[in-house]
Amino acid sequence: MSFYAIEVRIFGTVYIKAPDQQTADRILDRLCTKTIDARDRVWFSEIEPQYLPMVSFGTSFTPDEPVAGAQLVAVSERAVELAQRSFVLGWRDTLVPSAEVIAEFEDMPVYSTDLDLTTKAFIRAENLQQAERILKTFKGTHIDLEMQYWRWFAKPGEHFVGDPETAPPLALSSALHVSGRSTECALYRAWPETLYRRGADGKRVPIEVNIIRNPAWPDAFEVFQ
Repeated sequence: MSFYAIEVRIFGTVYIKAPDQQTADRILDRLCTKTIDARDRVWFSEIEPQYLPMVSFGTSFTPDEPVAGAQLVAVSERAVELAQRSFVLGWRDTLVPSAEVIAEFEDMPVYSTDLDLTTKAFIRAENLQQAERILKTFKGTHIDLEMQYWRWFAKPGEHFVGDPETAPPLALSSALHVSGRSTECALYRAWPETLYRRGADGKRVPIEVNIIRNPAWPDAFEVFQ
């Protein structure tokens, strides 16, 4: 069996916790053009909105076409392993997620939009023609990182071992590059639909967002500089 690689585009949903939409928009601007390490599963979550970290992605992604101009190229099995193993945290343009959720964040609104991302797809096939046929089926699949995380981001070498008839023929690099906002997808407040505060009688009173920054909160912008 041979191995082939090509740069592909996928669509995903990002969630940002921020006191207002302007702040969320600035965080999103700094996220674009950065790269995340998908090996850290803290990036992907389907938990209740109030418990989300500052920035996270949904677990569902939609595959698209290969990046414009990209072509399948033959690579070694060692190159596949290194692509998953040597994506070094700490690179200047690499972001790592924050798993810590401070109590004051629970009432902070969550903003969301869709993003375009790119990554490298690795295909195991008998020849280039078979790899091209496998690649054509990629756009019609669904990337579910909640139930099939290791189906897409396998540990080095694991994805391509075993019976060729049963082992999935396509894997993705754990380096996900955020290309930018998806076309015609605006940033919107995903949670809550209405904001409340506790009145003197203990009842919930609708309010506009007016969260005073606690010095104990992590600086959202430091992560994206």
